[in-house]
Amino acid sequence: MRRSSRIPKEIAILLVGSDMDGKVFSEETKTVVLSRHGAGIVSQYVLSAEQELILRRLDTDKEAEVRIVGQLGSYRESHTYGVAFLDAEMDLWGVDFPSMTDSEKEASRVLLQCSSCKAREVVQQSDLESDVYLVNEGIIRFCRKCGSSTIWKRATGDAAGETVLLENTPPEAEQRAEPVETLPVPSPDPAPAPAPVPQTAARTENRRKHVRTRVNFQACVRTHTFGDDIVTCEDISRGGLCFTSRKQYIEQTEIEVAAPYSPGNPDIFVRAQIVHVEELKQEGRFRCGVHYARS
Repeated sequence: MRRSSRIPKEIAILLVGSDMDGKVFSEETKTVVLSRHGAGIVSQYVLSAEQELILRRLDTDKEAEVRIVGQLGSYRESHTYGVAFLDAEMDLWGVDFPSMTDSEKEASRVLLQCSSCKAREVVQQSDLESDVYLVNEGIIRFCRKCGSSTIWKRATGDAAGETVLLENTPPEAEQRAEPVETLPVPSPDPAPAPAPVPQTAARTENRRKHVRTRVNFQACVRTHTFGDDIVTCEDISRGGLCFTSRKQYIEQTEIEVAAPYSPGNPDIFVRAQIVHVEELKQEGRFRCGVHYARS
């Protein structure tokens, strides 16, 4: 049996983040259990797995960036979530947790399978991840093959099968005959562009730096060429966002963006740059990755 490294304890905390509608909130609440890797916390907000929050202890003012591992339970308007530190070396609680033995480490290794693409990975689950998995009979993790967060469950069948993520992608669908707007062609003899980073590597790096939260709201992208373009925001993180549009933007384009965007309200635009453009041929749209400019 794996020894418990969870300590039931209530500590007053402040949570800062955004809800499912993209609205920023600040909430004074508490922990219900402490862990070497994070905590179990209570919140009145509905939060999604994999999104980032700032967690601050009210007694010491020490804070840490955390991600939602998943929901552990709910009662009336209150929800209990497991959260994990983004910094694996973070010591926010000042508690000596029991170290795992080699046999316990081996027991925590499980073969999981993406419910979407069926890719398999052997992962070492933390105590919080194990709790979330048992409660929900699955866990949301980032899939490098899908390029997004998906539901993972224990792999069925032969556990000795292929566990390396496959790089095969389905054939591209035929493009719809629908006109799209394009930016002007750059001037001739442009400076040589750097070698493109493999898509999988780029996704892995993005996953390591900033956890993306899936959203579905409008954003406004402002450029000299297209003016104000109302787009659909697909995900957002501390470092940037991803949107889709019928207008074809060019990588390295400097933009201003307001997300979320509500017409008639005093929206705040921030400077950013388009760093990736992907054509969605079947939809006649373009998916753009955006990095916020450093202030």
